[in-house]
Amino acid sequence: MAAWRRYDTDRSGYIEANELKGFLSDLLEKANRHYDEQKLLEYTQTILRMFDLNGDGKLGLSEMARLLPVQENFLLKFQGVKLTSEQFNSIFNYYDKDGNGYIDEQELEALLRDLYQTKKDVDVNNLMGYKESIMSLSDGGKLYRGELEIVLCREPIV
Repeated sequence: MAAWRRYDTDRSGYIEANELKGFLSDLLEKANRHYDEQKLLEYTQTILRMFDLNGDGKLGLSEMARLLPVQENFLLKFQGVKLTSEQFNSIFNYYDKDGNGYIDEQELEALLRDLYQTKKDVDVNNLMGYKESIMSLSDGGKLYRGELEIVLCREPIV
């Protein structure tokens, strides 16, 4: 989630090819692997071909989540949750108990506990880890509507 926040530089809710290129460049540098611009472009295109399931030329959070180790990949547990704009707004407003326009850690914990009740394959023992991962998307402990939308919805609601 921290990587998502760092590399989704335009906050579009997607990792576009240029942002993915930056991610791969940093990854290769940390691994002390030499690469040239052509190789980096090839790697970027390969990752997009492998993980861009809908072929839109960018990675949504659920697509990017497939790059994570399985034990860290809790986002796939919520895959297939489809919400209308009205449903998402209702959920956001319901859990934003104080009406301040963002979800804090306690509000997110309540949301995750309720999600656990509906998705039995989510491990209740890992809820705190899920909360920490999702809060890493937040801006100083404030999970705004667009950030929560990235987690709960397959595509950002326009």
